[in-house]
Amino acid sequence: MADADDLAAAVCTEELAAVDMASGDAAKRLRGKVMASLSCKEAERLLDGNFRVNDEVCSSLRAAWDCAVRLEAQLGEADRPWEERNKWLQDLAAERGELEQQKADLEATLLTAKLEVQTACAAACGFHASRFAQVLEDNVAFRARCARLGRQLESVVQSARRSLRMLGERPDVRPESEAAGMARRWRLEFDAASDVVEAMLRSLRHPEAATAVAATSLEHALDHSWRFVLELVGLIERLLDGLEGELLTCAENLRDRLEASLPQLLEAKLQVQDAAARGQPQDVVACTDALTEAQGGQVAAWKLLTANAIDLSSIVPTKFAEEMLPHPAAFGTPPPLPADRAADFPPVLRLLTYNLFLRAPAPQFTHNTDNDRKDERLCRFVEHLARYDLLCLQEVYGAFSQRRDWLINVAKRFGLKDSHRSSTGVRPRFIVDGGLLILSRLPIVFKSSMTFDPGTSLDRFSAKGALYAKVQCGPTGPFLHVCTTHLQSTYSEDSFQSSQAIRHKQLTSLVSFLREQTDDTMSDTGKPRRQWPLLLCGTLNFNGRRGLMDGGHSSEYRAVLQLLRDELGEVRDLLFDVCGTHPVTYADTRLTGSGEVPVERVLTNASVYSSDVLKRQCLDYMFFFPYRPASDMEDGSFPEPVVPATCHLEKFAVDRAKDVGAPVTQLSDHYGLEATLAVIESPAYLAAERPTQRSRGFDPPILTRGTKPADDGYAGSATVDAAPNVMEEARGMDPAAESSAAGDEDAGSSHTADAPVSEVSLPRAAPVASAAEVLKYIPRQEVDVGTGGDLMDDTHAVAASAAE
Repeated sequence: MADADDLAAAVCTEELAAVDMASGDAAKRLRGKVMASLSCKEAERLLDGNFRVNDEVCSSLRAAWDCAVRLEAQLGEADRPWEERNKWLQDLAAERGELEQQKADLEATLLTAKLEVQTACAAACGFHASRFAQVLEDNVAFRARCARLGRQLESVVQSARRSLRMLGERPDVRPESEAAGMARRWRLEFDAASDVVEAMLRSLRHPEAATAVAATSLEHALDHSWRFVLELVGLIERLLDGLEGELLTCAENLRDRLEASLPQLLEAKLQVQDAAARGQPQDVVACTDALTEAQGGQVAAWKLLTANAIDLSSIVPTKFAEEMLPHPAAFGTPPPLPADRAADFPPVLRLLTYNLFLRAPAPQFTHNTDNDRKDERLCRFVEHLARYDLLCLQEVYGAFSQRRDWLINVAKRFGLKDSHRSSTGVRPRFIVDGGLLILSRLPIVFKSSMTFDPGTSLDRFSAKGALYAKVQCGPTGPFLHVCTTHLQSTYSEDSFQSSQAIRHKQLTSLVSFLREQTDDTMSDTGKPRRQWPLLLCGTLNFNGRRGLMDGGHSSEYRAVLQLLRDELGEVRDLLFDVCGTHPVTYADTRLTGSGEVPVERVLTNASVYSSDVLKRQCLDYMFFFPYRPASDMEDGSFPEPVVPATCHLEKFAVDRAKDVGAPVTQLSDHYGLEATLAVIESPAYLAAERPTQRSRGFDPPILTRGTKPADDGYAGSATVDAAPNVMEEARGMDPAAESSAAGDEDAGSSHTADAPVSEVSLPRAAPVASAAEVLKYIPRQEVDVGTGGDLMDDTHAVAASAAE
């Protein structure tokens, strides 16, 4: 790749100048009818020179473009994206695309002209002078335009480098060659796996290891070994085609050995989780055997690769083992599902909780909504929908905006056909809804909601509360209780104590609501009792971190965890159990040469970074309450129906090297939490009759799927049959009509419930549309990145409500 100082020189070489001069002179002679002085051979040399120089110019431009985009992306990660530079790069990207197309057209024209010249020479006749002159002039103009674009790219590079130097960043580090980098990566992968296993095996040799070694550390070592062993299986599979003879046999035996160690690692992890949940000592022998076997397979793989000098530089790691998913061999062979239902219920559920930061439009005197790029971020977020089976979203407001309805309609095209959303019929007690949304690929057999009492500060305008859904994970079970919520925010250091008191009151109401809604079976005492597992997730807005650089439990986190444990039973913080610490999910920072700088500058309030209380917080959680047998006789008769497998942060960062000129560096001011849950099929579930949902108070008549009562507090949204109508239907909805349809709902009531649909015959899901099919209907071209316009907001309606 050319350096910034050499970009102009790369575009204007000596050969380029010579070809331009000769082409211009020849064009003038041809225009002046001086044909005798231009021979056929000279014409062919001119055409060949233009063809060759055009290719060199475009190659230099590609290198200059890669350099400019890489540096600008690096700058975007270090500083707030600059609007003028965004527009500039987008314009340059469009011009570069036009030049690439023009180059292809000129190549065809040059080849045609050369054929005409050769034909004229063979026939001893002249060729068309004016047409030949036009070809030469077009090529000279093309290269002049390329030179102008090269100078502009040089300006981008110089500007980005100056900004990076001011920020203390290291600019434009030349990467090593791709082949050397890939081989080095494999070496590091082997070293890292060996270090993790060796450290854990040393710990397990301690006499008190059964009680002294933390369960999270054991799980981390088992996860790391499992991922790398599965990576090695993929590597050997790719090598088998190029091997033969004895080496092929050795590779196949090694592959079988590695595959055999996978269920052993998974079974050891499940034993670790079970022992930790029951407060029992760990099975040191099982963990040691699993890790030792995995280590032996890794050593054998390294010996096979090095002893036979197998080149790894051209083999990219598959990385299909991003998390430790259950292996069927660990549980035996499950009974086969019916053919017509097997595809409806995946064995592993992928879940996401994410604060999407799609605030309701508001007048300028409340808070600024000019620069949060709602439409651009939403269009990019829907590209991720196909990855998940269940999404719990916060700050997706339906009041005065049609973004939420549009998102639900697009999600249906990705197979997320069931949804549950906050009601917009909340006025006059509140101005906007709670902004909660659940999207599910699995059937929701029951759903309800609750609304908290008004909070403080800006939260008093929002009907914050919780959404509850009971999700069916198999043809006759198991089930999963899901609840998402958004608690009172802390807006300043002065309001910390009052906000904490409000959150405690909201949590008390929430656990009471969940005890009632998750009542699966009556206990011996006649009190409500939950049987199926419960997932409580969302933006709970209390900081779980003890300090800026300390991810240990804060006092408020301990109090919340104790409240949940006392009221709802055993609870696991999925992210903390995996990480061993509370990672930052809001107002993250990083250290650079110039000190601590924000990771995200566009969406997060700048004043947050000046407060040690408000920055670097962990505000988003996934709490899992495991399965509880209906009776003591059932305990241990079959495995837990839903088992947490993994949990990690999903930052939804924008790759500005590919998404050129993107106005944001991530899709929200929060990070998301992504988890996987393993659904363990058991003969007890498959043989059981489908349970009937008990009535909780008054329920409306049972409805067929796809219909809703007129007064259920939801905006009317027709089922989308054709993708081109998605935006038309979403944009055609009137927010005032939505509020009118929801007006019969009592906004002050704490609980609302939909009809149970467990007795309805659920049709098989239609085939899921491909991402390309859906995304072509997303109107990204309508978004003006220069204005950040709220294309789907009804600002007049919100201003009128604020005036009221």
